[in-house]
Amino acid sequence: MGRNRIIFWFSLGLTLVNIWFIFNYILSSFNQDVFQTKQQCQPISSTKKSSREIQLNFNIMDIYRIDVSCKYITRDLGSKISDKFVDKNKKCSASSLTKDLNKKIQNSLSKRENNLYYPILNKSILFDPFNNDNYFDMFNDLKLGGLWKPKLDPGKECNLDNIDHVVFVVPYSHSRYENLKLFLINMHSYLQKFQYPFSYKILVVEQVDMESKFNKGRLINSAVKHIIDSRENADCIVIHDVDLVPSNDGNKLGESGDYRCRKMPWHLSRKVFNIKTNQERLYNQFLTGGILSLRLEHFIKVNGFSNEYFGWGAEDDDFQVRMFNQKLCIMRPELRKQPSFKMLPHESSKASNTRFSYLSNALNRYEQDGLSNIDNLVEIKSIDQFKAFTYLKVKVKK
Repeated sequence: MGRNRIIFWFSLGLTLVNIWFIFNYILSSFNQDVFQTKQQCQPISSTKKSSREIQLNFNIMDIYRIDVSCKYITRDLGSKISDKFVDKNKKCSASSLTKDLNKKIQNSLSKRENNLYYPILNKSILFDPFNNDNYFDMFNDLKLGGLWKPKLDPGKECNLDNIDHVVFVVPYSHSRYENLKLFLINMHSYLQKFQYPFSYKILVVEQVDMESKFNKGRLINSAVKHIIDSRENADCIVIHDVDLVPSNDGNKLGESGDYRCRKMPWHLSRKVFNIKTNQERLYNQFLTGGILSLRLEHFIKVNGFSNEYFGWGAEDDDFQVRMFNQKLCIMRPELRKQPSFKMLPHESSKASNTRFSYLSNALNRYEQDGLSNIDNLVEIKSIDQFKAFTYLKVKVKK
């Protein structure tokens, strides 16, 4: 009897505590609504703020809800998502290939000799990317500028006009020279031995003046603007860090190593193996940095990257907010037991102190800040074509 009485009073106490918390939550929400209403009634001139001030117009839960909803969309609708892009896809693009056609293409390519890729990680290897006189066997079939087109058997269903053309955009600074060497060697080897065909080109974009801090967003926007202005028939843009290379052969990596664009942005590098620390790292589910594959029309739709982030950090998060705002779901392959990419050793960059101030008002400025105004913020110093890549040198204005 005494035990039942104790349980009764304990349960009653918990109920009262819960009622108290609910009451306070409702009260605080009401007060917040009143406060926001009062703010909205103030004259615009009296509430004018600097663009650098923090103006929270979204929060992490908003992003979480969108990310979760995207998972349900891709799970429940599958190939039905974003059907308006299907008509623009080529006959043999990633999003239109049937399983039977994929199998036929794979069989025709698997007959090639030395079809396996193995990562080369020795940075002392003798190779100068900026010297066309020394290069490797995998560069033999490249056209000047790092352009490669697969050799398909005559009479097959797919020809060069029916496959996707992928442009890799690689932001670069001279401090990553050793990374660039290994990146080019590994990427050309991997892509030419990939199980499904697509033509590709590697475009390296470097900030040549370091009077300003490194601005990754402006480099990417400059590269994409160059692609558009040069009328290159790019179906797919892959924004790729220079310190990441595939960890294994494409046949083993499967979709987790497949760079081809989907109907939605396709993020590949959530799980990587860090060579320097000898540890694998699983990044949070909201990450879009590292390697992101997306259609050119998607990049244009969100007005590219923000141009405001100097130093390291948050420009990728800003880009993610832009994609979510345009209802672009970020798709990812299922996580493998082993990481699909290796991170090459490099010195860590110092994080920018202002990055979160800009991130917090990302949606206030995205229509005016990005691809649309990049011409006013950079100067293209030169465009050079080397054997393994096209080299775009950019001066970033202060």
